[in-house]
Order: sequence, then structure tokens, then C-alpha cells
Amino acid sequence: MFAKLASLLAGSPIRLTRVDLGDVVIDLPVADLVGHRPGKTLLVTGGVDGDEYAGILAAYQLIERNKNLDFAGRLIVIPVVNLPGFHAECSHNPIDGKFPKYVWSGQADRISGTSTDRLMNFIASFAHQADCWHDLHGGAITEGLNPFLWLYRTGNHQVDALADELVHYGVAPNIIYERTHFASKPATLAKHGCSYLIAESGSRGRLDQADVDRHLTWLTSTMQILGLIDGTPIKNSATVMTRVAYLTAPFDGLWQPANLAYAANELFVEQGTTIGAISRIDGTGNHELRAASGGTPLWWKETLRAKKGDILLAIGY
Repeated sequence: MFAKLASLLAGSPIRLTRVDLGDVVIDLPVADLVGHRPGKTLLVTGGVDGDEYAGILAAYQLIERNKNLDFAGRLIVIPVVNLPGFHAECSHNPIDGKFPKYVWSGQADRISGTSTDRLMNFIASFAHQADCWHDLHGGAITEGLNPFLWLYRTGNHQVDALADELVHYGVAPNIIYERTHFASKPATLAKHGCSYLIAESGSRGRLDQADVDRHLTWLTSTMQILGLIDGTPIKNSATVMTRVAYLTAPFDGLWQPANLAYAANELFVEQGTTIGAISRIDGTGNHELRAASGGTPLWWKETLRAKKGDILLAIGY
């Protein structure tokens, strides 16, 4: 893994691009590659959550794989979007406290907005040129995760056709395919002809090559479906879910999960299953939390500290 990354950096097509975030100016790594043949445009991002590392490494390795430009169309790769969060080893942007994944163009003001607003307007300038945005995510330092793809039905038939293909050829064990509301990021992007998907692989901030390879396999399918590279994607046999239920912390306190190994031992949670218990910092108010619905565990919090509203477990069904 590290030899591959060192090789990439030695002859890198990445250009550091200055982005004014208002409070600070950052140099964002951007590889904007144009293939030898005309074709569609794919945007790939990593590190929108700054502590999700498998996706970041996959983005760098994708650049290495394609730097000879032997593909059709245009491939834009931004391996670390949330650079302030990456440096602070956290999911959010520590400058303004916002999570870039929850901020999008329309809300995001590129001139008078906060640093995250300005950052995501910069990303929007690429997304609005793309046919597809493949956004690489995974379990943060505090999280366990089962690998899955998250796709969206927007009502735009051309955009949804790509999502339909990815459901059948995404090579993922679990797929969320949900209908999105009109003001969401996927719906807004669909108006520009861009299909948006989230790829989740990796847990607990680890750098396992198996998690990186899973991202690269999914990216290969996306590139094949778009026609950027030759080959027939492998047909998928995933569990397809249409909704996600969240178990959240009711108050600040101490979170003690009942199970830290869903990925290894338990691929389905029954409704009413005890997920864990939370108590206040003084040890009072012990509160047992149970699953409100049955389904597949997608990601879950594994560390002791909990803030009110934190997602303790997300279940797909």
C-alpha cells in the first residue's frame, strides 16, 4: 500500500489548488484527468469526512491506476476534500464545526458563507460538470461499519438509470436505494444531470487494503457502466434496502454498546434487540436502548463518549 502511494506522489498528476475558505486558504489536492477518447465525466471524492481513511487511499490509488490516461472521458479525483478535518483527525470541519457532507450548493455561500460553505461550493463547481459523483466514505475512527453502497432515486429518469444499473452491478453486499426529497443533494445534482452515490467501506479509521480494494472494485464498476473503461461489470446479488433507521443518543453521556462486532457476527438485528445503554457523565440516568426496527446494521458507534443526537446505530431495512 505505502509503496503504491509513494510511487504516486513521485510522479503525481495531482495539482494543489488554492481554495479560499474565508478564515483560511487551503491547498486542495485535485487530479483532473482527461482520457485519450471522448466520453462521460466522473467525479470521485475522498475525505469529505476527514477521518475516513480507506476511501482517501482508494482515491489516491485510483489516480495512480489512471494517470496514463488510458480511459474515455474525464476523471476528476479529489482525494481529501475536508482538509481541515483530515489534519485534525475528525469527520467535521473544525474551523466552523460543520460536516461538509451535510452542506451543499444552495445552502453554501461561496462568498459570505462559512469555511465549509465555501469548500462545498468549490466541490459543486466540479459536480455540476459530472455525469456521476462517486463519493468515498467509510467508518470513522469511532465507528464500525458493514460495507454498502447508498444510491438515490431522484425522479430524473436519465440520472436514475445509472443508479438502477449500479443496483444490479455495484458488487456490494448491501445497497441502500432510497427515494430522495426535492431539496436534497442528490435531487439538486440530478437537475444538473449528475447521479450521486455514496460508497462505504472501512471501519475504525483503519488502513486495511481489503477495504481500499473494495472501493476500487466499486469504482471499476462505475467506470465500466459509464463507459470510461472497457469491460462488463459483475452482476450483483446484494441485499437491497430502501430505508435507514437511526438510533441516536438522547443526551450527552457514556455510551456502552452491547455489540462491537456486527460485521463479524451479526448481519441482521431483530426489532427490540438491546443495542446498548447510555448514562450521564455522573453515572446516573442509565437508559437502555433497543432497536426500533429490524434490519441490517450499517454503521455503529463503538467509543464511550456520546453527544446528544449522535448516531449510535444505523439500520437498513
